[in-house]
Amino acid sequence: MHALQQMFPSLTLFSDLDWDAVTQEYEGQYIDLSFPEYLQQKTLEGDCPPYLFELAFYELALFDAKTTDEPFPHVPGIYLNPTALFLSLEFDIRKMLKEAHEGKVEIIEYPHVLCLYRDSQDRIQSLEMTDEELDLLQHLEDGPQTDRSFIEDKNQANFKKFTESGLILDLLKA
Repeated sequence: MHALQQMFPSLTLFSDLDWDAVTQEYEGQYIDLSFPEYLQQKTLEGDCPPYLFELAFYELALFDAKTTDEPFPHVPGIYLNPTALFLSLEFDIRKMLKEAHEGKVEIIEYPHVLCLYRDSQDRIQSLEMTDEELDLLQHLEDGPQTDRSFIEDKNQANFKKFTESGLILDLLKA
């Protein structure tokens, strides 16, 4: 089995890639790109369906979320979980993979933003994000907040949900 095939196993569920040819072309001409970027380039050239590069980006993000050694903060403040990765997807990758493992391979178009992160128990979590939720998280992108004043009334429920799920780390004293 090829190393790329091992790293991106879902691609085999959704395509009949010739892994010898793909590996040879990638390593010979595109090695300066990540493998998902290579598939994205192939999509732009018309040689690959767009859902394949999204599957690859998803698998790479999942691998990164599992293996990143990003330390969790300890200084008082309100933080975005340092392991959070956001994917803007045009396909429902999670549902496609679930159904493919049950024997039903189907391409499901569904534009959305998915957040993958590791919680404090070291479990991988995934949340589909709304624009309102992303607006709340935007306040934490450039670093921690020193108080809760950025949380508007309309975002109180989302803030609570995200702190309970571990996407937001609230290290302020109550």
